[in-house]
Amino acid sequence: MADIQEGADIQEGADIQEGADKQEGLSIIDKDSSVEGSFNVKGKLIVEGSLKGDLIGNKVVTVEGSLVDAPARVREMIIGGEFQGDITVYESLRILSTGAFSGKITCNSITLDTGGQLNGRVKPLNSPQGFSTMATPFAAGGEKPASPKDKGDKEDTGPVVAIDLCKPQEGME
Repeated sequence: MADIQEGADIQEGADIQEGADKQEGLSIIDKDSSVEGSFNVKGKLIVEGSLKGDLIGNKVVTVEGSLVDAPARVREMIIGGEFQGDITVYESLRILSTGAFSGKITCNSITLDTGGQLNGRVKPLNSPQGFSTMATPFAAGGEKPASPKDKGDKEDTGPVVAIDLCKPQEGME
């Protein structure tokens, strides 16, 4: 199993991207399950329970109520539960209104839905510069982030923050 280390060579993502068109299967970590270890998942992984360890995969989806504590290298990721760790996302990352992320993000694009929480640093993929200091902790909609446990039922009004990290952003230079 490949070790995931901060600052790992971005070229390692080529293996993940090559498998993108050959997605195989579906893996689910059920809401009543708790797993620990190194995971190299082809196809789609849905996390409903808890996962702790290292994660490499094509598409990873965490749902509301899930807990992931892992460094990760993935092609696509959707965070709907709690996620802690440093991640590299080679295509797109979306933090849903029920999602809460804590750690460092390296990615091409990120979408933060209203109510979603981002407490970390974001760095564009393939950028030699350091991490940005963009508003952390940050909650979409400009409100102070609440603990995921404090969230009430909020109406989802869609993405509020969408950033393409390959293009310069106005006011973020």
